[in-house]
Amino acid sequence: MIQKNIFTAIAAVLILQGVAFYFMGGTIAGESFPTLDDTGKGAVAVMMEVVGLLSIFLGLITYAVRSHNDVLGFYLLGAVLLTINTLKHKFIDDLNVPVPAMVIQVFIVLACIYLWTQNRNSSAS
Repeated sequence: MIQKNIFTAIAAVLILQGVAFYFMGGTIAGESFPTLDDTGKGAVAVMMEVVGLLSIFLGLITYAVRSHNDVLGFYLLGAVLLTINTLKHKFIDDLNVPVPAMVIQVFIVLACIYLWTQNRNSSAS
């Protein structure tokens, strides 16, 4: 039951994040890449729309599989890889990554780790 509730919350957050990325892609592009010209910012804004729709897609999938324990390990692996990539862009590539998106990714990883440990503890009992 805990996994179902946590995955439902994650799904809602991902869908809301996707909507924000879709509609605020131009603003995010301008803040992330201030030295780009208008053509470059337009291209990044288009990519932000794609990222937004992918986030909505992932949120819908998360909601659909919220009751299945089999997906937790793969979901955790994907969330960790995504978070590592985002942190790389923020701290190594020095991009202006939106902080709320980073916080959401870290929250998802921590929630999945919590669920993973809960599932392992309950299966060991």
